[in-house]
Amino acid sequence: MNWFLHDPEKWGAPVTVVVTGLGAVSCFGGGVDALWEGLLRADHRPVPAPDACGLPERPRLYAAPAGGSGTGRTGALVVEAVAEAVADARLTGGDLLDAGLTVGTSLGDIDLAELPDGPDRRLATHGVAAVVAGRFGIGGSGHTLSTACSAGAYAVAWGALLIETGQADVVVACGGDAFSRVAVGTLHRFGLLDPECCRPFDTDRSGMVTGEGAAAVVLESAASAGRRGVAAQAVLAGQGWSCDAHHPMAPEPSGGQLRRAVAQALSTSGPPGAVVLHRAGVALNDSVESTAVSEAVTAAGGDISRTAGYAPKAVMGHTAGAAGVFGCVIAARMLRAGLVPPNAHVTTVDPGCPMDVPLAGPVPLSRPAVLVSGTGFGANNAALLWEAAA
Repeated sequence: MNWFLHDPEKWGAPVTVVVTGLGAVSCFGGGVDALWEGLLRADHRPVPAPDACGLPERPRLYAAPAGGSGTGRTGALVVEAVAEAVADARLTGGDLLDAGLTVGTSLGDIDLAELPDGPDRRLATHGVAAVVAGRFGIGGSGHTLSTACSAGAYAVAWGALLIETGQADVVVACGGDAFSRVAVGTLHRFGLLDPECCRPFDTDRSGMVTGEGAAAVVLESAASAGRRGVAAQAVLAGQGWSCDAHHPMAPEPSGGQLRRAVAQALSTSGPPGAVVLHRAGVALNDSVESTAVSEAVTAAGGDISRTAGYAPKAVMGHTAGAAGVFGCVIAARMLRAGLVPPNAHVTTVDPGCPMDVPLAGPVPLSRPAVLVSGTGFGANNAALLWEAAA
């Protein structure tokens, strides 16, 4: 398949990719409505876990999840999000038989691997896709993407590419991660956790706060959605990928490769009215992202001072492999409501961010287009531009 994917001349006529279903389970509860209402309230305060590892010292970290035998917490969360998205898209068992599946996750069902008699840790990441495919009877091409915190954005982008290249008419793109002693302990050791709260736009930000959850989108060719009589909720107007190849963790300081990915996403449409930023509270990473995105938006003809910047991690925490899919779900709801939620936990706005930073309450979306930015350890970058459906 690789020769086909990397040679656009063999793709044939352009294919429009749309979103027909959304699903989420977050700190606000189950469902996309609960997520959106929580973002609009902007009053949730994710705080660090009470000890260095962030989790109890007991070998078994969680009660048995509802997902059943062989399913860990991440798999159970993803199943719940996918169930909502599939129902929202009105997909039948027959539709799913040939559908594709892309899963973005950082550590997958790591809670199972952390048990004394758990499976090999290397298998924890890939098991989520098997659980989802088996639960819903998704019989088409299946892929797991684990590019650290950009995994969810890559899962959506790869799912769209499968449709654009004729590999599938429908793809369920999802992402999820759960609290993990391994993850929290590692981040703590690297000094990446804010001891107070998650405050991505504040000048005094000093790190991230971990979260957990899962999100899902049903991607579909516009032709397929039309045949099924299902309305599009958002249209993918462009996407771009890149890798800094600079450092295992830190971004390349100039942000050149992220800027290139954003420029590619904007190249066929134009500037967005808002940006759902990856911005997690890590000072250097946040600054590099803001600068790179702002430069690309300006080069595309946008007025960056009127482009709303939004950082959902302030109220959700960092959901790792789910973050990019959450970004796409949030973008779709922004387009539907014509609003950008307010940013939370800001005392003094970072003066280095040239974007408009809504604080007092929701603000109107200035243009019916929303950019989602995703970055991850290893500086894997993905950007997706969503526009309102006609």
